Amino acid sequence: MRHVWRNCVIAAGMTLLAACSDMQWDEGDQTVASTGATIDRTGPTSTTVPDITEIVHQPASGDYVGALVDITDHTCEKTVDGWRVTGTATNPTVSPADYRIYVSLINGTAATRALVETEVAGVAAGGRGSFDTMIALPDDDLRCVLRVERRASGG
Repeated sequence: MRHVWRNCVIAAGMTLLAACSDMQWDEGDQTVASTGATIDRTGPTSTTVPDITEIVHQPASGDYVGALVDITDHTCEKTVDGWRVTGTATNPTVSPADYRIYVSLINGTAATRALVETEVAGVAAGGRGSFDTMIALPDDDLRCVLRVERRASGG
């Protein structure tokens, strides 16, 4: 009887782990979101290009605050040249703001294939600024995740 109980507990634990394996974690500061890109876990993925990391600043450095909610109209689309990520930053503050937008491209095994930083500087109070980033990664079936940080301009 003890073995039956142990097997039930193991089966329940494995079911719970499987159910959680596709969860996305929100870092609590509204800095992570997934766009509409889809993942086909059964399709081929190119690994002929090494991972791409193009950042100038470490995320969460300086006096930036999480500002994912400021990003609207964002897209993440596979093109013949790689992945094109666009969007608009709307500054809700009463002062001009600078934005750092970190774009991660993540594959079906949750490995980060690219991390690229783009900036939108000097967005007027209540104004909007656009970003348009191309990531030369030929992989199919990636998921885009954004981390967005805002600070007062010139800080």
